[in-house]
Amino acid sequence: MAAIALKSAMKHPISILILASALAGCGQSDPNAGSAAGASGNAAPSGRQLFSPCAVCHAVKEGDAARVGPNLYGIVGRQAGADPAFAYSKAMRESGVVWTEDNLDAFIENPQMFIRGNRMGYAGERNAEKRAAIIDYLKTLKPAAD
Repeated sequence: MAAIALKSAMKHPISILILASALAGCGQSDPNAGSAAGASGNAAPSGRQLFSPCAVCHAVKEGDAARVGPNLYGIVGRQAGADPAFAYSKAMRESGVVWTEDNLDAFIENPQMFIRGNRMGYAGERNAEKRAAIIDYLKTLKPAAD
């Protein structure tokens, strides 16, 4: 399987550079970055801070084009693989998953185990507190309540 990915990447060298930089940083943000409280060691990183490396692949603003991954605006409550603006894997399209908080938690923890055969090139976030913060941030990506 790795040989197939490598062969495909060799045809698209820019793609491998983008993917490598995204994977290197996803979930590895500096917990003290961008926060006065974090600088003193008193606050955990926010979900937005933890999500920032993931933004290399995922747009989060309504109407923005998909990147390497789909736009995550309005992801909570959405059917997996349902955004017509993104070419999902067959596994994702046919998963039947709805992105509840529990399903997002399981997916972010280990994407390949949660939906086998999906194309997300991310190893996962093992820290439950960080996953919860990321999910709390994803829940904000929706229209303001009337």
